[in-house]
Amino acid sequence: MKSIDHLINELKAIRGSEFMEVLDEWIEDARNRYEGMPDDLIYLYRHLGYGNVGDSRYMIHALVDPKEIYDPETAKELDGCLIVGDDYAGNCEAYDAKNGWVFGTIADDGRFETYGSECNSFVKFLSEWFVQSENA
Repeated sequence: MKSIDHLINELKAIRGSEFMEVLDEWIEDARNRYEGMPDDLIYLYRHLGYGNVGDSRYMIHALVDPKEIYDPETAKELDGCLIVGDDYAGNCEAYDAKNGWVFGTIADDGRFETYGSECNSFVKFLSEWFVQSENA
């Protein structure tokens, strides 16, 4: 998990970042409720937590149900999706936990679309946005 540790250090170093702890009890409960939760996501929660990346640049969520954000009709269409990130501009990153934890995005129109094989995890997404782009 060395690459995730590097990501965590980079995220913490961004000015204005604030992260809160995800309790082990919460993680275990989530693993029991959502079979197949990705190991790298669990590691991220255990070692980074959730919260703001920078001054409102991005929000890392701890598995938010679409019902908490979207209207009932849109939330119904997103059944099985769990939101893990938010760009504060109407787009959310999510996993479709009902279909093998496929990673993708929920655009401002409320539709889930996969990123495909080029970006198949939240950790990879964060690395591409905040590690590679910050060092480019």
